[in-house]
Amino acid sequence: MIAKAPESGKCGRNTYGLLRYLFGPGRANEHRDPHLVAAWDPDWLPGGVFTERVHGWLARLGREVDSAMTGHEVTVPGGHVYHVVMSVPPQDGALGDAVWRQLVEDAIGRMGFGPDEDGRGGCRWVAVHHGPSPEGNDHVHLAVNLVRGDGRIADTYRDWPRWREWCKDVERRLGLTPTSSVNRTAPLRPKRAETEKATRLGRQRSSRELLRDIVRVAATRASSVDEFLELLEREPVQVEPRWGAEGLFTGYRVALFGDIGTKSTDRRVWFRGSQLARDLSAPKLLARWASASAPPPSLPRDERDRFASTGRAERTTAVEEATLAAKRACGALAVLNARQQLSAVSEAVSEEADAIAHATHDLLVAAARGIDGNELRFERREAPVWTAAMEYERAAATPWRVQPARWGPIAAELRTAARRLARVGVLSRRGREGDGITVLVVALAALIAEIAAWRESTQQRRQADSARRAAKVLESCAGTNGRRYPAAGSLRATPPEAVTDSQRQQGQRPTLSGKKYSTFRPLQPRSRTGGLGR
Repeated sequence: MIAKAPESGKCGRNTYGLLRYLFGPGRANEHRDPHLVAAWDPDWLPGGVFTERVHGWLARLGREVDSAMTGHEVTVPGGHVYHVVMSVPPQDGALGDAVWRQLVEDAIGRMGFGPDEDGRGGCRWVAVHHGPSPEGNDHVHLAVNLVRGDGRIADTYRDWPRWREWCKDVERRLGLTPTSSVNRTAPLRPKRAETEKATRLGRQRSSRELLRDIVRVAATRASSVDEFLELLEREPVQVEPRWGAEGLFTGYRVALFGDIGTKSTDRRVWFRGSQLARDLSAPKLLARWASASAPPPSLPRDERDRFASTGRAERTTAVEEATLAAKRACGALAVLNARQQLSAVSEAVSEEADAIAHATHDLLVAAARGIDGNELRFERREAPVWTAAMEYERAAATPWRVQPARWGPIAAELRTAARRLARVGVLSRRGREGDGITVLVVALAALIAEIAAWRESTQQRRQADSARRAAKVLESCAGTNGRRYPAAGSLRATPPEAVTDSQRQQGQRPTLSGKKYSTFRPLQPRSRTGGLGR
């Protein structure tokens, strides 16, 4: 169970406005059956005096909720409307109005919003039930006026830990799905305004998400500040580094070209590194680059690679080294998991496992860039390794510290292999290199499965679920079901036998879900002399 409370000093100031939203259709018509399930005054509930919704009843409800504040003429700094959303995951189903009423009344008492021992001085509040959300979460909205009946302001100091303890108690009492403790591992999500802007522009992803992928790839490829900034300058982004005393790199900000905003003087929408992801801030990047050595120089190219930026030997070697590093890390984690089952491991061993989990994300990002190319950035759907990298992001984070303070030799090997793999560019599925891609994806799936087992054994359930989802995506695209992995940077096409004669005559390329991406020139039958027929 989750209770989402407002941040300190960010409460609302319009009770009637919040009630209009809660009893309205919602921003996307998601409010299908809004009704009161609990209130400070039972007369507002079904069967009470104010049950009938006559003209102006909602405005009257808002005035009644604010009556203590207006009567005592109290002004609450930061806002007086305390809005909390309490929800349960879809697998727990619908709790029902009776259960929600008991839970809300219990939460009011536990959080100190109820009356005192003499039955006086409580806050005024209402709870609205909408039914399941579009994602299937059963939830209620609790709106509390922080001014108590005697004119005092309710204490909300350290309310988040108290809400967390109450949610854990409800999970134990009702047998609900247990949720992990707050440990700062959740990825930073785009705000509602950003997602709505992306929808208006016809994009599937927001600017924050696109910039995060671009910056993360550059951070994986780079081994120094200069290389990192040079890689970003090649992308369709504008970057502004910040330098401190003695020329030290202290921060940076990036913006997409063409992304226009109104908050900055240059009308660009800027994001700091820490606003994209917690491990993309300047101090975190400097520590990451210092944790591993730079990859060796690229192998020389032969005559067959005269038009390629990277030789075949370098690409094949990079894939093989990445696979070997993943297998070694998988074996090391298997040993740590076995030790964890027998007895609790030390803090140093736990930090070694966290370092492997974090470095695995770099290797997964490098593999996604090589196998899927820029499919995700161009918002095409066939980017399974990129999808696995996004699913795995939470499992890679170290609880509370975001990334470990020290990296062991196995994590350093993973990071060096990731840098070399990211440097070679897009990979090919043909020949030895294509077979290596399949082996690499299988090795990554096995490694992430071991990381999921480690997270589960250390009671980090949300991170374990994230790793399991990523491993499942990799297993589905690694050819474990009898199919080879799709071509790098391409979409899975229909089989040759499924292409119609009319398509061959018109020179149409096999399509995915009826969509045409390009045309191809049909091959002519070979002549007996070995050349192409006219």
